[in-house]
Amino acid sequence: APVFAEERYSARLAENNAAGALVLTVRATDADWGQNARVRYRLGEGRVRGAPLSSLVSVQAETG
Repeated sequence: APVFAEERYSARLAENNAAGALVLTVRATDADWGQNARVRYRLGEGRVRGAPLSSLVSVQAETG
């Protein structure tokens, strides 16, 4: 299974953060070889003040 570099990640944002601004980078590695070692990232479903989390932030699947 992939192992994250940190046990927990946290970020604080300015209220009027510019669209497209970097918020946080996460990193995970997998001890497998080749294609099986590939790690892809995605955002879990959640809500912030009633809005879907995915409407507020996005994740680069290849880089975290």
